Amino acid sequence: MTDSDGLLARIRTDPRTHAVSLGVALAAGVALASVHWLGLVAAGAAAALVAPTVRRGVGYALVAGVLALVAFAVALGPAAAVVPEMRPVVYVTVASALGLPVLGSLARGVG
Repeated sequence: MTDSDGLLARIRTDPRTHAVSLGVALAAGVALASVHWLGLVAAGAAAALVAPTVRRGVGYALVAGVLALVAFAVALGPAAAVVPEMRPVVYVTVASALGLPVLGSLARGVG
C-alpha cells in the first residue's frame, strides 16, 4: 500500500477528514460545473472518490448534481420563475445535472 492509498483510506474512514474532503470535492466540482459541463462529470468523480463505498459514491454524485442545479437556479435569479415553462430545455438540464455526475462517480468503481 502506497502513501496515497493510505491517505485515501484515511479520508474514507476518518469522519472529520471525510467531511472536509467531501465539502472540498463538492465545492470544487460545482465551481468546475459553472465553467463547463464536463465539470459535472468531474464533480461526480471527485465526490465519489472520497466515498467509502461505490453506492455512497453514487449518492454523493447525486448530491453534487443537485447542488449544481441549485447554483444554476440561484444564478438565474428572478428569471428562474419562467424556467418551468421551458419544458424541453429544462428536461435536458435536469437530466444532465443528475446523470453526468453519476457517470463520473463510476470512476470510484474502477479505482
